[in-house]
Amino acid sequence: MRAEPTWRERETALVWGTPMVLFAALGFLPVTVSLLIWPVFGHARIVGSVLLALIAASIASGVSRLAVCLGRDFDVLSLFACGAAVVLVVIAMCAGIVLASVIS
Repeated sequence: MRAEPTWRERETALVWGTPMVLFAALGFLPVTVSLLIWPVFGHARIVGSVLLALIAASIASGVSRLAVCLGRDFDVLSLFACGAAVVLVVIAMCAGIVLASVIS
């Protein structure tokens, strides 16, 4: 049986998880467009594929850290984790719309 995380552990998870999620989500669109769709140098597609794998790993790790903040009752850390999740969804929707307009 695993003990509930303490306030300090939840705070640390929020402090590390939020930038991992948001900065990686913001970097997804420029990497995809400039390195995969319209390559700007010779080996751009290889670099872009590696960077997209790192971005996906960063987002997955960040979301799992944000999930630690949501494990207990609703408090200020849960509020900030939910806010980061909402911002992630908005960034993902905007990136999808821009990618759809770039591809078509």
